[in-house]
Amino acid sequence: MKKESLAGFLTHILWQVVLDKNKPKIQTVVNKTDAIHNDYRTMQLEVLAGNRSLVTMVVESGLRFHVDLATVYWNSRLATERQRLLNVFTPNDVVCDVFSGVGPIAISAAKVVKRVYANDLNPHAVDYLERNSVLNKLGRKLMVFNMDGRRFIDAMFKSEKAHSITQVVMNLPNNAVEYLDAFRGIWADRPKTVEFNLPLIHLYGFSKAEDPEFDFHERIRIALREVAVDVQMRRVRLVAPGKWMLCATFRLPLSVAHGNMRDWKEELI
Repeated sequence: MKKESLAGFLTHILWQVVLDKNKPKIQTVVNKTDAIHNDYRTMQLEVLAGNRSLVTMVVESGLRFHVDLATVYWNSRLATERQRLLNVFTPNDVVCDVFSGVGPIAISAAKVVKRVYANDLNPHAVDYLERNSVLNKLGRKLMVFNMDGRRFIDAMFKSEKAHSITQVVMNLPNNAVEYLDAFRGIWADRPKTVEFNLPLIHLYGFSKAEDPEFDFHERIRIALREVAVDVQMRRVRLVAPGKWMLCATFRLPLSVAHGNMRDWKEELI
């Protein structure tokens, strides 16, 4: 037997032993083979032992979530951060979850707040989001959308729903900051004398900079073309050596909401 084949055989035996010792709690052992590079945030997983199906149920904070790890994203390591965010919400809040996935934040929030609008680009994630909404008996408190994040922001804030939205969650750390330009000019056609709720934005991102907070703040400023004031910046977790996941919370600047989108685009040309 070749060395490569022998190594693979021994690895399979090792993980099969691990699986057998932990049944029925563990049904499948997998290995993440590559970083996430696709728009749907799905992980490249290799089944090492057990059931080859990657469909499972996760229980978090008393709620149940159906997931298919072959087609959707899930990270249990973020459970603490999700709970921290939920502690910020109140029963009077209306939440927009721009990149909701299968709903770990959206569904949990719907148990606390008045209404949740949840969106994801991945149709598989949206399918599981709808299933999980039914599974957790949310009724009409959760509305589900399947579109690009930028289009979702534009649609929400140019609709009658805009005046009620108080919290916006943008948990797509790879590039959520690039979607902030969607907020520019969302109220450009509305009278400046009329008062609207300026929502709190909870924006997640990665940084490998020596000063990750400063780096992330600068990227927010560039994306908004304005300086967001009173930004609360916190480190969520170290995802790799020298690479931090951060969360920035700030109120949408009024000057951005009323900004002229046409002028801003011309500046970029």
